[in-house]
Amino acid sequence: MTTRDLSTATQTGRVIAIMSDGKYRTLREIERECWSRFQKADTQAAISARLREVCCHGWIKHSHHETIDGAQVWRYRLEPFPSSAAVAVKAVAA
Repeated sequence: MTTRDLSTATQTGRVIAIMSDGKYRTLREIERECWSRFQKADTQAAISARLREVCCHGWIKHSHHETIDGAQVWRYRLEPFPSSAAVAVKAVAA
């Protein structure tokens, strides 16, 4: 599957569509957004699996955890891989 195959008819496509704004979200927030936007009941386990696969589609996954009311909460965000032109500009500037 390539990036052009990522319609929101697929779980991966839905996860990337939701996460492509760069905001940090929990699995629960992504799950709710899947239902709100696409009327699809993607589970947190399925969303977690799709987040592990995003690197194959040109995205970098960032995660961090925090403790809220004694429970550890993980948050995720996506950013696109830098283009080769952007990498070259950084290398020249360094």
